[in-house]
Amino acid sequence: MARYALIITASGLVDNVIEYDGSAPFTPPTGQELRVATDDAEPGGTWNGSAFVRAVVPTPTRTQVLMYEVTNPVASYDADGDPVNKTSDVVAAEKLELKNLLLAELQNGDLSQERTQTLLRLERE
Repeated sequence: MARYALIITASGLVDNVIEYDGSAPFTPPTGQELRVATDDAEPGGTWNGSAFVRAVVPTPTRTQVLMYEVTNPVASYDADGDPVNKTSDVVAAEKLELKNLLLAELQNGDLSQERTQTLLRLERE
């Protein structure tokens, strides 16, 4: 069995990567073509006509990182794999930074419902 990519013909977008023996009867869905996949073939990536191009993985913004960090008490793990919690100073600094970033978004009118709720929670703390 080999890996094959199902490519949306109109856009070059890789829809799926499948295992296929290459000889059994198989007809790709309408509007798609089948190509032997390389290691770079992945759903969300593209076929440029001669090679597969991996999908761009966006770098998270500082606000996105802090939205997670303020709910995660773990700073790191020790040699035994046990969690080491953040100090109260680190937690307070993360919350203050996130609060300031969310307030800036609020002034620009770009605050989602989830971020509004987080801002309100931070204001109450």
